[in-house]
Amino acid sequence: MAALLCALLLLQSPQSPELIDRTLAIVAGRTITLSDARTVLALGLVEGASVDSALVQRLVDRELMLRETERYQPAEPPRQQVDDRLARTTERAGGEAELAKLLAAGGFTAERLRAWIRDDLRIESYLGQRFAADERRPDLIADWLSDLRRRTQITVFEP
Repeated sequence: MAALLCALLLLQSPQSPELIDRTLAIVAGRTITLSDARTVLALGLVEGASVDSALVQRLVDRELMLRETERYQPAEPPRQQVDDRLARTTERAGGEAELAKLLAAGGFTAERLRAWIRDDLRIESYLGQRFAADERRPDLIADWLSDLRRRTQITVFEP
């Protein structure tokens, strides 16, 4: 009987394991996960078409900018500005029900989404204060990010 059971088990086709989540990068101890990347991509919070190396790099850059923003503590964005951006995100998602599905699928909560949006606005404010709005701004920000990368422990894994 045991031999028959073993034979049946061997004949069954193996199922591919489902990837639930994994780490894409660690920036100074803060983890960026695959589910984070998929969720913010699906919500249109970052530019990109898929979770690839370029997207991971944008998320690393965002984390670096957020760390610097937190060091200098710019003013909180007005609540209405956060609400407006949250409303646009909800609309892009296809409404509140679809937003709730996307958040649940990625392990996000409404509070975490609100915090993400708030942090994006704080980063924008900080960049506006630190870098003049002229044709050199993109180069200055790129140089600044390069310096932050050199000074920060970053581990990036293949997406």
